[in-house]
Amino acid sequence: MYNPVTTYRVQLHENFTFADLERQLDYLQQLGVTTIYASPTLAATPGSTHGYDGIDPQRINPEIGTLDQLHALSQELRQRNMGWIQDIVPNHLAFHPANPWISDILEKGHQSLYAHYFDIPRNNELFDGTLMAPFLGQKLVDIIKNGELRVAYMHQRLVLQYYDSHFPLAPHTYARALVSEEQQNADLFTNNVPTALMQWLSEVDGLYVPEPTNPVIGITNDGVATRQQPAVEKPISSKDAAIRWDEARLELAALMDDDDAVRHYVDTRLAWFNQSAEDIHSLCEDQHYRLCDGEETRRRINFRRFFTVNGLICLTIERPEVFDHVHKLIHKLVEDGIFQGLRVDHIDGLFDPTGYLERLRETMGDDPYIVVEKILEPGEAMPADWPIQGSSGYDYLALVNNVLTDEAGREAFTTFYEGLVGNAAPIHDQILSRKAYILYHDMGGELANLYKLFRNQQLATAEELSAVNETMLLLTIAEFLVQCPVYRYYGNQFPLGREEADALRHILDGIRNRAVELRAPADLLETIWLVRPQQGNADYNARALRFYQRCMQFTGPLMAKGVEDTLLYTYFRFIGHNEVGDSPESFGMNVTAFHQAMQERQANWPLAMNGTSTHDTKRGEDVRSRLNVLTALGYDWTITAQRWLDQTARLRPANMPDTNDAYFILQTLVGAHPFVGQPDDNFTERLHDYVTKSLQEAKRHTSWTAPNKVYMEATHTFIDQLLDKNGAFWPDFEAFLTSIADFAVINSLAQVLLKFTTPGVPDVYQGCELHDLSLVDPDNRRPVDYAHRQQLLTGFGRTEDTPSTLTQANWENRLSGQAKLWLTHKLLTCRRTQPDFWATADYVPLEVTGTYRNHILAFARQLGETSYVVIVPLHLARLCRETGQIDPATIDWQNTQVQAPEGWTWNDHLSDTSGNSWLVNDLIKSQLPIGLLYCTR
Repeated sequence: MYNPVTTYRVQLHENFTFADLERQLDYLQQLGVTTIYASPTLAATPGSTHGYDGIDPQRINPEIGTLDQLHALSQELRQRNMGWIQDIVPNHLAFHPANPWISDILEKGHQSLYAHYFDIPRNNELFDGTLMAPFLGQKLVDIIKNGELRVAYMHQRLVLQYYDSHFPLAPHTYARALVSEEQQNADLFTNNVPTALMQWLSEVDGLYVPEPTNPVIGITNDGVATRQQPAVEKPISSKDAAIRWDEARLELAALMDDDDAVRHYVDTRLAWFNQSAEDIHSLCEDQHYRLCDGEETRRRINFRRFFTVNGLICLTIERPEVFDHVHKLIHKLVEDGIFQGLRVDHIDGLFDPTGYLERLRETMGDDPYIVVEKILEPGEAMPADWPIQGSSGYDYLALVNNVLTDEAGREAFTTFYEGLVGNAAPIHDQILSRKAYILYHDMGGELANLYKLFRNQQLATAEELSAVNETMLLLTIAEFLVQCPVYRYYGNQFPLGREEADALRHILDGIRNRAVELRAPADLLETIWLVRPQQGNADYNARALRFYQRCMQFTGPLMAKGVEDTLLYTYFRFIGHNEVGDSPESFGMNVTAFHQAMQERQANWPLAMNGTSTHDTKRGEDVRSRLNVLTALGYDWTITAQRWLDQTARLRPANMPDTNDAYFILQTLVGAHPFVGQPDDNFTERLHDYVTKSLQEAKRHTSWTAPNKVYMEATHTFIDQLLDKNGAFWPDFEAFLTSIADFAVINSLAQVLLKFTTPGVPDVYQGCELHDLSLVDPDNRRPVDYAHRQQLLTGFGRTEDTPSTLTQANWENRLSGQAKLWLTHKLLTCRRTQPDFWATADYVPLEVTGTYRNHILAFARQLGETSYVVIVPLHLARLCRETGQIDPATIDWQNTQVQAPEGWTWNDHLSDTSGNSWLVNDLIKSQLPIGLLYCTR
């Protein structure tokens, strides 16, 4: 199996292409990178900056390069002994006219060869009706009334054109658009319609039939929903119809190009047709799709989407033929050795994640490295039976973030924040509240569909249904979705395993305790999911399981939208833990718990990714490192925060922004502002954009759908006044930022050292070898200045520098990020030269004794006679405050000592020193206040 050793994540798009990446390979190899870890490379919507909105899994995104370029790039990597891990997106594609599969479905409806590729009407028992196409900015009737929709001939077909977007007409509606009703009722050949066009219309007449309004619903033997069509007068297979229609369109295109009479007639006819709003509306109503706006889709959605994003439509990847087609190119690239590993995006969205991963492993073979994007809630473990190497690192981010958070600050932060906002509601209750808001406000259509599926699956007897209130039953299903404590469960056969069954019972008990009216429907769900499946009725279990798995496809989006994209922007006790993979409920972890987590990681997932910044993180790794300093200040920070809030209250007329948002902005300033004396990095504009997005995601005073211009302008003015260097706030803020700078840098270096030396594969997100003070996307996808990094890296190789002088120089330039770059380079190189050691070495916690033992984290990685010892200082701001010491790099550790095995001596891997004393004063040097020691007996 491929061992990536280390990975370097790159975001590929039109402004950073294969060619751009190739130009940086010298630098990345010199840095020590062994594996490129790339964002999606398959064709995506035009201008995509991330690639998760794919439109065609059968070709490389032309905006980033060609297949030949990818092959050449792979060859170059092989020559450098480097590999490639590819991010893939099996859950969804873009619901976009540029998507050829979607365009084919819009045009041909149920006779499209791709209709069964997506979770849409006829293909998913959740949905019925005409496929909603949420591409309009307002209601269809208003769009037509305003003259914004017209019929046009373009791209070799008739389309409904809406500004730059265009949607194909169904074949059976061409005649209506091209021939008037009077002409249709008369002799078509005597009404000025060109003979060639009339002949073409006659040939395609009946080629496609519209989808019946009320198809018959059935279930196949394997439990897949089908919709059986009534007999039609001219039966024709979908494949034959598709071929004949595509040929017919080419024939029409030839007429339009070569026959002036046809071209003139079509242009004239469409000009007349577009003058009638009634005709356009009637034509729209007869398509295989229903053009609509986002509001209507939210209420009546009849396709599965990614989270609540109408522009991303979900695949039925559980179907073998869909799996094979979607993965065909990826499989070939793995088979050819272009990709050595895969990262699977949004595994929780799939109907059967476990079944998908088993099929993926079977298809790709045993050699490729495979990880999944999986967000684990506190206390949750990855399914042990998944045939993968682990997660892509969000869970690791949370572990490191928590060990660098000072638990001692919890009381100060909690008391201050609850008093500040006047809300002492437990955070767990706030999570449930936000999830409920998202469900009823944004996912009401999904809830209604699930309830309809429940009734259609006939899972309860008539007597059982009569004993429960219908509304209460729907609300109980809603409560189940809201109270699910994790993104989802993975059971794919009934009866469920004991652990998962117990988890469901616990949820249902919580529902019963919510309201007496919910007890009977909760009892019914327990009967359906947990009691009746024990009877062994295979048909019943298949139907009950299908309903259960469909519910599981919506608990994840609800958690993501309710917590990640709402609560994390409203609850600001400490924003350092408002992070993807972490939890606002968390506030630190002790060293013992961290050691245990690392030992379990080595035992279960030794090659999972160690991520600290990703394309998804709400704030960069060094923003969190700096914010963690505040937790070690405890009440000193809350006093400072209150002083700033009082000092700036006059800058917030009419309470805009309100106190909660103002406190969020102050924390963000402390975490993300460039170090004093470093380049501004366009910070004011970036902060404006970030706060705009944050407040709209919060949905308190403003939102994406109902923007509050007055509130946003007042908030931007507040930010500008805070950042005014001639204002009253700035000198105090600048002095505070200076006072915590060294603590922040030490946290940053500790985070890097832990990422590279604890179990797992360390990942460096693009550019994060220097300080990462970025904010949420798109800020964290800004261009990387590789020339600057190359210049600094080259400077490390000067022959006149000894390890000691180089370390000292890096520390003296620490605010620029130079020390972080140097440390990253040293650790990448160490990993590259000893890949087997870091993959398999035991994680051995080391006891620390002495006066300041609680401020040192120490462990060894041990394999045979080879050992490395890692020394990381913790919560130095508190230590300095309590002891009166000023410089965190020169702390007197007194008798604090690491209890290493007897007889061990060490060589400092980061300097030219060695010794056998295990006093922390001898292990941590002022030039770089962390330790990585190579040990021998």
